[in-house]
Amino acid sequence: MFYALLALGIAYKFETSKHQQLIGWFNKNFIHKGLIDRRFGQYINKAANRRTKGDYESFIIFEKEIIEEMFEEMKAFITEIDFFLLSEK
Repeated sequence: MFYALLALGIAYKFETSKHQQLIGWFNKNFIHKGLIDRRFGQYINKAANRRTKGDYESFIIFEKEIIEEMFEEMKAFITEIDFFLLSEK
C-alpha cells in the first residue's frame, strides 16, 4: 500500500520516505477533497497503525481473520490507486 501511495505521490510531484507524511498528504489531497472514497483513507490508516504495532511492540500476533481482512483491503486499495492513476491520464 505504501508503494502504491508513493506512485501516486510521484505522479503529483510529491515525494517522501516517511509513511505518516505520505499518508497525511494522501488524506489531505484525495480523501478530504472527495477524489477517492474515504474508506481507502481508513484502510491506509488502519494498515499504518498495524504496521507500527508489528514493528515496535515486543510481541504481537494477528489473528487469521484480521490478516484476511487486511489482505482484502490491501488489494482493494492498490486497485483503487491504480484505477485513479490510470483515469488521470
